Amino acid sequence: MQVMTVLGSIPPGDLGFTHMHEHLQVDLKPVTGRLDGLLNNEQLIIDELARFKAAGGRSIVDVTSRGMGRNPFAIRRIAVATGLNVVAGCGWYHQQFYDQSVDRTRTDDLAVEMVRELTQGIDGTDIRAGIIGEIGAAGSYLTGAEERVLRAAARAQRRTGAAITTHAMGYPVGLDQLDILDDEKVNPRRVIIGHCDHYLDLDYHEAIIQRWAYVEYDNFGNLNSYPDYLKLPLLVELLRRGYESQVLLSTDVTLRHHLHAYGGHGYDHLAENVLPALRKAGVSEEQIHIMTVVNPARVLPF
Repeated sequence: MQVMTVLGSIPPGDLGFTHMHEHLQVDLKPVTGRLDGLLNNEQLIIDELARFKAAGGRSIVDVTSRGMGRNPFAIRRIAVATGLNVVAGCGWYHQQFYDQSVDRTRTDDLAVEMVRELTQGIDGTDIRAGIIGEIGAAGSYLTGAEERVLRAAARAQRRTGAAITTHAMGYPVGLDQLDILDDEKVNPRRVIIGHCDHYLDLDYHEAIIQRWAYVEYDNFGNLNSYPDYLKLPLLVELLRRGYESQVLLSTDVTLRHHLHAYGGHGYDHLAENVLPALRKAGVSEEQIHIMTVVNPARVLPF
């Protein structure tokens, strides 16, 4: 099995230190009305990623799905310019970002489109997606349309083997997502529940782990979430309980104010600030390696 990047397939062992949930080009402005949600300056992102690479980063999973202004050609140019492995996402984001095509398309046909993007190319290009998602829920429950998209993602997963990564922000809706994916007979070891550090409840995180899915702490440095000092104790406790093989990490850079150029934390925040804090709290180098290198190399190949 291989990892599909925007430049072609690579062996899992070539991934190295990996961020599992980021955005390199995104346009949320049509929905939010805020210029802060527009990342379309390629050179700026290339410069920001240079700091990630200097901090030891080798791979980025860009989970910009339909409705978020994805730009596969720009992502490929960024990958070429930086020398990083970039994995692209596919599918539909969540209700607020859907267009009418979601309501007008059968669930199985939504799945066919995701399969096409994984096996042929995104938006008619030859740039293939390497993961399904992010597929989301906008609030504390899944709308009817969101459930259909998630079921379509499940059917695409079963046909291709690609992992599914979800958007479950602010509420314990990841368990509802797992219920639907289980109903569609998806192997939970191929599922990543995103934004778990946006809902600070250890029982919720452990419930996901006990169902064999991955817990993703991907909002480090993001003050729209919670400050890192509140997240770190929960992550340390999960690791103390021996769950490092089901934890993934990232920083979910999405907005301009997340970038160093605008005073934000940047793509290098995990390596430069979070991992040193984990080490100081007693987390071992082996556990860090498992979360940032081993787990991505396990979940991304298909």
